[in-house]
Amino acid sequence: MKKCEHCDKDLASWRSSRARFCSVRCRVSRHRASRRMPAELKKRTCWVRRDAMKRPLTTSGTLASVNASDGWTTYREAKASTAGVGMGFVLDGSGIGVIDLDHAFDSAGKLHPWAAEVLEANPGTFTEISQSGNGLHIWGHMAPRRGQRLRDGRNIEIYSMGRYMAMGTPLRGTTAKLKPLIIPV
Repeated sequence: MKKCEHCDKDLASWRSSRARFCSVRCRVSRHRASRRMPAELKKRTCWVRRDAMKRPLTTSGTLASVNASDGWTTYREAKASTAGVGMGFVLDGSGIGVIDLDHAFDSAGKLHPWAAEVLEANPGTFTEISQSGNGLHIWGHMAPRRGQRLRDGRNIEIYSMGRYMAMGTPLRGTTAKLKPLIIPV
């Protein structure tokens, strides 16, 4: 049986085969969620600012370290700061990770098949378009692990500690939830 894309309840059999939500409330909630930052990220004190070169900055504008938390701050403080040009999140090994898909889109703006496969393996978790506009960051729960690059023709990097990610734009239709990540093999 088909499930609601927001609350995972079974859709009534009388609904259209194209129905994606069990109610207007779920449809509106899903739409609003696509414009939000996951609460699990916002509540952590792992936020930094970033400069145009995507280097991490403190809220005062000095370079920040991904290994020393004294330059990190709250979401609210990072958002309010005018240092740099945007925000970033430090992956500190506390259970949050990112699958970074570089060059995920072709020249027409369509996802490459390998990128679509990775995205489909991780449904319902927060995903954003990277700063370049040509990559994706798939956010979710991940045990601490060294960074890894898959060198098999796909442009996939996997991080959960010792890195920071420059925040992008939420992918249309994404949720503000984090789920366990399925690592591509």
